[in-house]
Amino acid sequence: MLLITTNEQLTTLLPNIAVTVKGETPLIDKLTPFLNAAEQWAADTFLSSVMLAEISSRYETDSLRATTTQVILNEAFRRALPQLDVILTPNGFGIVSNANIAPASKERIERLLSSLLINRDAAIYQLLTLLCKQNSWLATEQAEFFRGTMFPTLKHSQSLQEYLETHEKLIPIEEHIAEQYLSMELLSTLRAQVQSSQFSTAKHKHICRVLQAVEVDCLSNATSTTLSPRAHKTLTQIVELIRSNSEDFPEWHASTTAELYTPLVFENKKDSKAFWF
Repeated sequence: MLLITTNEQLTTLLPNIAVTVKGETPLIDKLTPFLNAAEQWAADTFLSSVMLAEISSRYETDSLRATTTQVILNEAFRRALPQLDVILTPNGFGIVSNANIAPASKERIERLLSSLLINRDAAIYQLLTLLCKQNSWLATEQAEFFRGTMFPTLKHSQSLQEYLETHEKLIPIEEHIAEQYLSMELLSTLRAQVQSSQFSTAKHKHICRVLQAVEVDCLSNATSTTLSPRAHKTLTQIVELIRSNSEDFPEWHASTTAELYTPLVFENKKDSKAFWF
């Protein structure tokens, strides 16, 4: 474990934790395998192992470290919770209880699990927002995944699960938009600018915001690549803006997509069988 290494840290971060008395197993020992698994999950999904190691070297009060710790803690506790009050005896499984403290009801456990998931996802949103400002993270495979659409954080999603489902649906939508309107070259540039919040020009920022709105509209359609008349009109207007500003959008003008908007020029000749007007 890199971020939470002592029982004191753990009890500070988790509310309503009973103090461990002599002879009892510290909670940190019970959670160790879950904390290790949650750290590995966070590294694989969001951070990269190198970034996790770098974050762990920061002070505990550092915002990026504190947020990462919240993600890992909520995920570890969520995974461990169903097992914490269950023990294996020679006669089978039992529930930990005593004369003073009764086991929590199923409904309360479910509310706690739901709360841990909500808190974890809220921390993930904050984590991704902070990571987008780290140049070293932007070069990782994890950053590349979240840069795979025009929505690089959970800002427009209610949960991580919803985000992942939406992310998958957006891929064919954006591929269609790139092929027919923007080009993959320009779309890649726009994705990177949205993720880093660093826009080359005001025109780039405007197009990014409009494109996000178009994609939300596409998600409401039964077929992901079916554009509504309004979306088609909006994208056509974007293309006209791009065509009129070649110096701001060199990627598009050098792409094969631009050829779709370059009409052929016909020349009338004396030996032609027809004339073009």
